[in-house]
Amino acid sequence: MFQMDDTRQKLIDSAGEVFAEKGFAQTTIRDICQRAGTNVAAVNYHFGSKEDLYIEAVKAAHFEQCKLSDQELPPDLQPEEALRYFIHEMMTDMLDRESPSWKFELIMREMSHPTQACEELVRDYIGPKFELLESLLEVLLPSEMPLPQRRLFAFSIVGQCLLYRYHRPVGRMLVGEQEFEALFDVERLTDHLYGFCLAGIRAAEVRSTESAS
Repeated sequence: MFQMDDTRQKLIDSAGEVFAEKGFAQTTIRDICQRAGTNVAAVNYHFGSKEDLYIEAVKAAHFEQCKLSDQELPPDLQPEEALRYFIHEMMTDMLDRESPSWKFELIMREMSHPTQACEELVRDYIGPKFELLESLLEVLLPSEMPLPQRRLFAFSIVGQCLLYRYHRPVGRMLVGEQEFEALFDVERLTDHLYGFCLAGIRAAEVRSTESAS
């Protein structure tokens, strides 16, 4: 028999699995509790509602795989080194192979049909991480570059990293299983993405200099 904390975690894991399979609307509290092996009253006791349990399951799917935060950036890094560090940590998250498949599937569902859970992810995690990347680019890019243009650089960096997590099935179809799996090396991908992004940043510096002259 689970203790109270164990029951709460079991409900989150079981709910995540069922939500990933059926979606929020088609999932019932009874489905979740049957999977978790708990009484139906446990959801109300620990979370208050199916909606609140869904939000916690989405957060669990996202947070457990994501490590980089403002406080974890080493303070002694130069701006270019800090950008590589950011990309390296993000790629470490993206290439996590040990995370249960339901977490990936649930996040895919949520991103396709955003709910309050997505709003909370953006507010509590994705937004601060994006702001951290923006602060790095503010130093690296020409000072006169408008904020919307800097944000295009930020979106490009994030988009390249996300590709390796959310487009794995397509990647395997495009280049084959063996070649695709060979790409899944954090250091190799970090070096590639960092070099690609740095080239874009330096090209922006050249254009800025040419415009000023």
